[in-house]
Amino acid sequence: MYPTAAPYFVFLVAVCLVYWAVCQIRAARLAILVVASLFFIAKFGLGCLLLVPVAAALDFFFGLGIGRSTSITQRRVLLAGSVVLNVGLMAAAKGFGAKLGWLFTFSLSYYCFQQLSYTIDIFRRDAEPETNFLNYVSAATFFPSLTAGPINRLPDLIDKLKKPFSLEDTRSARALLLIASGLIKKLLIAQFLADNLVNNFLDTPKLYSGFEVLVAVWGYAFQLYYDFSGYTDIAMGSALLLGIAVPENFHRPYSSANIAEFWRKWHISFSQWLRDYVYFSLPSERRVAAAKFTNPIITMLLGGLWHGFGWTFLIWGAMHGVALSLTRAWHDWRKKLGKKPSAIGRYVAVFFTFQFVCATWIFFRADSASDALDVFRRIGSMTFSVEHISLAIVLYLAAAVLLHIAPESWFDEAVALFSRTPFILQGAAIAGVVLALQTLAGKGAAPFAYSKF
Repeated sequence: MYPTAAPYFVFLVAVCLVYWAVCQIRAARLAILVVASLFFIAKFGLGCLLLVPVAAALDFFFGLGIGRSTSITQRRVLLAGSVVLNVGLMAAAKGFGAKLGWLFTFSLSYYCFQQLSYTIDIFRRDAEPETNFLNYVSAATFFPSLTAGPINRLPDLIDKLKKPFSLEDTRSARALLLIASGLIKKLLIAQFLADNLVNNFLDTPKLYSGFEVLVAVWGYAFQLYYDFSGYTDIAMGSALLLGIAVPENFHRPYSSANIAEFWRKWHISFSQWLRDYVYFSLPSERRVAAAKFTNPIITMLLGGLWHGFGWTFLIWGAMHGVALSLTRAWHDWRKKLGKKPSAIGRYVAVFFTFQFVCATWIFFRADSASDALDVFRRIGSMTFSVEHISLAIVLYLAAAVLLHIAPESWFDEAVALFSRTPFILQGAAIAGVVLALQTLAGKGAAPFAYSKF
C-alpha cells in the first residue's frame, strides 16, 4: 500500500476520522494508531505482521534492561542484543529479501535505525527507557514513516505522542498541502523524468549522444530528489494529520556549495543518524590524528553498504567520504589563511558540487560498475546532439530546477491562504488533486526509489 495509491488515502482518511473521534483519550488514541499501523504492515504480508511487533517487543525489553541495570557488562550485553537484532534484520532483508519475499516485503532499514537510536541513547544515558508498552509500540510502528523514513528518534516521537492532540487550521492546511506537494513531486515530475528521460538514456547510453546522456544524469538527480522528497512530504503530511511533526528530510540540497553542506540538506535524518551513531563512535581526533580524514570515509563506506551489498554502492560511499575529507581539509586551510568565499565563488562552488553529486549518482543507479563506466565513457565522448531531447523534457527539467530553488516563504504563504478555507473544502481539493494525478499518471506510479532501502 504505497502512499501514491488511492487505497492509502482511503486508509488515511478512515484512520484520521476514528483517531480524531477519540483524540481526547490518549490510551484510545494510541491504541487506534497501533491497530492502524499493524493493518498497514499487514498489507505488506503476514510475515511482516509477525516480525515487526516481535522485534519491537524485544527492543522494548532491551531498553528497559539497559536503563535499569547498573552493571556495565549487563548493559553492553543487552545493547549488543539490540544491535544484533536490528543489524541482522537489515542484513537479512538485503541479503535474503529475494529468497524470503514472504517475510521481507518492504525494507526494515528505517524501522531498525530508529530502534537502534532508542537503545543506544538509553545506553549512553541520553534518554530514559519508556515503561509503558502502548506508548512505546505506537511510536515504534508509526506507519507514516515506517517504510522510507524520515528516521525518527524514538524518545522524541514517544514524547510527541504523549502530548495532547491538537490540529489547528494552519497545521491541517500544511498537512494537506504537503501531501499534495508530495504527489506532484512523485507522480508528475519524478515519474515523467524516469519514463521519458532517465530510464531510456541511462539504460542504453550508447544509443544517445554524450550531451544527451549528461542531461539524463542531471535528470536522474532531480528524479531521485523529487521521488524521495515526495515520499517525505506525504509522510510529513500524514503524520501532521495525526498531530505529529516528523523530522524534515530535505532542504534544497542541490543548492549546496560543498559536499558537507549537501549532507546537511540531503536525507537529513539519515545523515544525522550516521553522524551521531557511526561517526561519533569512531576514534576521536584527540586519540588518532588522522581520524578527521579517515572517519568520514569509514562512515560513508558504511552508508554506501547500507544501500546495498555491491561495488557500485561502495564506490558511491567512498566518493562521498573522500569528498567530505577533502572538504574538511580545504576549510581548515582557508580558515588558517582567513579567506572567506565570495558571492561569485559560492555560485561556482554550487555548480561543481552539483556535478560531483551527479557523478556519484551514476554509480548509485547502475547495476554494476561496468554499467556506470559505460555512462561515463559516453559522456566523455563529447558528442553533441539534442535529437532525443524533446521540448517536454526541457520544460520538466526547468520546472524541476525552479521548484527546487523557489523561496520557502512561498509554501508558507500558500499554507496561510489555504488555512482560511473550510477544512471540508481543503479535503475536497486534495481529493481532487489525488484523482487528477492518478488519472495523469495513467498506468500508475512506480514504487518510491528509497522504499527498497
